[in-house]
This record gives sequence, C-alpha cells and structure tokens, in this order.
Amino acid sequence: MTQTMDAQSRYDEMTESLVGRGVFITPKRAKLLEILAGADSHPSVSELHAQVQLRYPSTSLATVYNTIELLKECGQVLEMEFSGAANRYDGRRAAPHTHVVCLECERIEDADELESDGAYASIEERTGYDITSHRLDYFGACPGCQTREPGAH
Repeated sequence: MTQTMDAQSRYDEMTESLVGRGVFITPKRAKLLEILAGADSHPSVSELHAQVQLRYPSTSLATVYNTIELLKECGQVLEMEFSGAANRYDGRRAAPHTHVVCLECERIEDADELESDGAYASIEERTGYDITSHRLDYFGACPGCQTREPGAH
C-alpha cells in the first residue's frame, strides 16, 4: 500500500509537475499547493478558495478551479465526486484509495487499511478487464455525529 508523503514532498512534486508543463507558480498557486499538500480533510474548491483568500484576498475562484484542473491533468490530485455535493480533492495522495465518508457532516477520511494489495490482479483475472483505477467509499456516521443530538449541526 502507498503511504502518504509528507506535505513538503507532495508540494515539491505538484510544483515540479506544473512547472514541467510550463505553468508559472504564482504566490497564489503556491499557497493553494501548500494547502492541498497538507490537507487531510479532502477540501472542496470553495474551501480551498477560502483558505487561499486568507493570505491572498484577491484570489479568484477561477484561479483555484484552473489550478485544480491542471493538477488533475498531471495526475497530482485525486478528485472525489459526490452526487448532490461539491467535489472534494485529495492532494496528499493522488492515487485512488479507499475513504470513509460521513453522511451527516461530510467528513472524509482515508481508509487505506481496508485495501487489499492483490485486488486489481484478482479482479482482472476473474473479469478479463484491464483495471486502471478504482473508487471505493464507505458511508456512515462519524464518531462526532454519532454522539451529537439529532438535528444538531
């Protein structure tokens, strides 16, 4: 199983990937990469935008969206799509991996220990498919929401 890189290594990897594509790393982009590299909360674009704006108030939403798109094209960010909710992004681990998602507060956590190293090969062997990616999410109520009073958010 792939371990999470430290934030500085992920920041460097994302930066190198964008620079290799001819993208200039502005201070605003650098801040976004720093946030993504260190975030274990799997933030949405609006959450990322708000965090970048704390340091650079003039940052546009388009800057965040465009940078996320570039990172996706480079394989440097994992996008998690949810029906009826904002897409969330994992900059710490760009490779597909398992998550647990709280249906109440929308908290997302990595659940790597639930993955099997031989899953791709086993599925390919049984189905004949050439597996290139996967998505496996478990949904429920996080410990905080389980102890919260009903209807309280």
